Amino acid sequence: MAAKMNSMSKEPRDPSPSLTQEDVFRLRQTATDAVNDMDFTGAARASEAKSPLKELVQHLQGEGSEKFEGILNTSRDFISKRPLFCVGAALAVGILIGLSHRGRSRN
Repeated sequence: MAAKMNSMSKEPRDPSPSLTQEDVFRLRQTATDAVNDMDFTGAARASEAKSPLKELVQHLQGEGSEKFEGILNTSRDFISKRPLFCVGAALAVGILIGLSHRGRSRN
């Protein structure tokens, strides 16, 4: 049995079968078809996702504008009820910003 194993290990074996040009062409065509299918599938899925995403964006824009309008209305109400307080607060913020910039320009 040892003699049989030695004779087997001495023989060079080609692990890959020899490919003809036709085999190479078929493999290349198969790979090309697979890539084209993936491209088509990706484009189709992107088209399918486009409509729901567009609806979602429109919905979020609607919600955002409603919230912004609510904040704006609340601000208007607050300012109309307390105008002197708002002017004083704006003046205080302006003075603080001015002082902070004044300190930076001297350094």
